[in-house]
Amino acid sequence: MNFKVLTAISVLSLLAFTGHVVLPSAAAENIEKDLPTMCVALDGAYKKRKWGQDPCDAIEWVTGGKSVKGRPLIYAEFGARESDNVTLIFAMVHGDEITPLYTGFQMTQWAKKNMSKYPKAKLVVAPLVNPDGFLDFPKTRMNANGVDCNRNFATADWEKRALKEWKTKLHSAPRRFPGHKPESEPETKFQKMLVEKFKPQKIVSIHSPLNMTDYDGPDHLKLNQFSSEYVKRCEELRSKVKAKSSGFFPGSLGNYTGQELGIPTITLELPTAEYQYADKYWQMFKKGLETVVSYEVPPKDKKAEKGPGQ
Repeated sequence: MNFKVLTAISVLSLLAFTGHVVLPSAAAENIEKDLPTMCVALDGAYKKRKWGQDPCDAIEWVTGGKSVKGRPLIYAEFGARESDNVTLIFAMVHGDEITPLYTGFQMTQWAKKNMSKYPKAKLVVAPLVNPDGFLDFPKTRMNANGVDCNRNFATADWEKRALKEWKTKLHSAPRRFPGHKPESEPETKFQKMLVEKFKPQKIVSIHSPLNMTDYDGPDHLKLNQFSSEYVKRCEELRSKVKAKSSGFFPGSLGNYTGQELGIPTITLELPTAEYQYADKYWQMFKKGLETVVSYEVPPKDKKAEKGPGQ
């Protein structure tokens, strides 16, 4: 093999690592475009990590869209169908954050067994928002278009700040590319669809490895937009799960649902992405997740329901 060929391979390998090119692989060539086939692939991923139970087992999955590469974007519903007390949980928005995958699927197994304890509550779980990022090789934070799906929501500040700050503050880091336009990605649209369809009273998005619990949503600074009772209950939830506000980014879920829609949005950052600690983290945080599911946030007042600036 000559030097030019070796150089070309090296460049392609580097691009694949940064997320702009995905090299051909067995996973990439055999896309799991139907739910049963994807579940087989997920079961294989579980067995490889010795995580035990088949993650898809005995869950009534609904396909709410397709990923860039055509894989199913799935979610499941539990509890009272007509409840106003709705919790929406997202996991695996970033395909290389491994431990959130386990927590997301464990939450569905927990819900199957335990939601009867909360007859007035409803839970919706989307445990694998970015299947391409996880099931392709190498795994990537971004989706198959190289977009960070937690920077792609059409927030009010996206056009002005998203690409500009990505190029300046983030030095055009591929892992945090917000896309060329807002809401361009099917995985982003899938999350937005679930928010609009189920109108959750609170949202949890599970990530790793920052080891913190972040909060976006109504607080004492938002009394001009929301009723004092609503803000009080949102802050009470924030206190119960020991969350803190650390700012938000253009195009992020917390910006879109927490800041703009006024839905308490909690980002649970697990301590690491190392799969061998996945069950340990589940045992650590499942009580807090149960607290969020059972906690009831009152309806927003009519002025708030119109949305900011309307």
